[in-house]
Amino acid sequence: MNKISLIVLLTLIGIGLQAQDSINTKSFFKKRDFGQYFYSDRYAPITNVGIGAMALFDTYDIGLERNGIVPVAEPILGAQLPIYYFKDESKRWSLSIPISFSVWFDFTEERTSPILNTDYRFALLELNYTRILKNSRINNIGLRFIPFFHESTHVGDELIISKIRDSIPVSRINVSYETFELAFIINDAYGQKVKNHSARIGAKFLWNPQKGYYTADSLEISKAIEIPSSSRWIEPYLQYQYQNPDSWLSNSKMMFIFSQDFYLRVRYGYGSYFTNKSEEVVFREIGEAYQLCSTTMLGWKFYNSKKELSNSGVFFKIYIGLNPHGQFRNIPKYPWLGLNWVYDI
Repeated sequence: MNKISLIVLLTLIGIGLQAQDSINTKSFFKKRDFGQYFYSDRYAPITNVGIGAMALFDTYDIGLERNGIVPVAEPILGAQLPIYYFKDESKRWSLSIPISFSVWFDFTEERTSPILNTDYRFALLELNYTRILKNSRINNIGLRFIPFFHESTHVGDELIISKIRDSIPVSRINVSYETFELAFIINDAYGQKVKNHSARIGAKFLWNPQKGYYTADSLEISKAIEIPSSSRWIEPYLQYQYQNPDSWLSNSKMMFIFSQDFYLRVRYGYGSYFTNKSEEVVFREIGEAYQLCSTTMLGWKFYNSKKELSNSGVFFKIYIGLNPHGQFRNIPKYPWLGLNWVYDI
């Protein structure tokens, strides 16, 4: 797969370089106006702050004192660093570097408001390409290619300490892996204030399937927990986004947007401990499997003083699927409902 990703990257860059014979616009360090991430994409390098409610699970409940649904925060700091931008009458392409950092913390826990997990993500390079289609119902087609994407995660120290105190073994799993990504989009809105339907299909592929998504240090895991290696190496997704400035939900200050993401994610195969109704510590085995995860966001992007789309917006968010945070991706149920403020840097 390493050779495949390198060949694809060189081919796409070659296509862009050959197009420079008819350049109308080319710029270094210019932010692109096409190929933007959909707002429902969890891996989007877009700054946003999510405040909502989640279902508690013993593995990440600090005090084991609450039940049911509790408030939680999921802030993400993300940006796309532009490198090069090219545009002519029929095509556009750009190079950039996406980076993001996310935190998951239980801000209503009375004693410490602990950080439960942090995620770090970056790509060495991202290439976006689009071609305009004339005399067609489809306005344009495009692709995104990321030859090297890295993610590493770290569980919160306070969580580990609290589980030791409660005699619930929690292993520290080192979730760290590299992927390459290829995705195709139709009907990109190009960041314009127009009615539009967009769709994207893609997948992330592990660079090293033998290594998998995670490793575990024998000194940091419970002897009672077996940490099987992961065997699945691809995570496909399908996304859709709709916007309409003339909708009854839009007005002179903001435009309505609906965004949906379906992601077939790998549920990690190691088990976890929990307390039963008799307050006994019980081990639950969880095998590796694919699990369909759904993110739905509906809300508004605001207009600036020039009546153009601004960088900020607010969305209602509904997530159903496995826990998306770090080593907790072995937990199959993580319903989340909340409000997200987004800002495109």
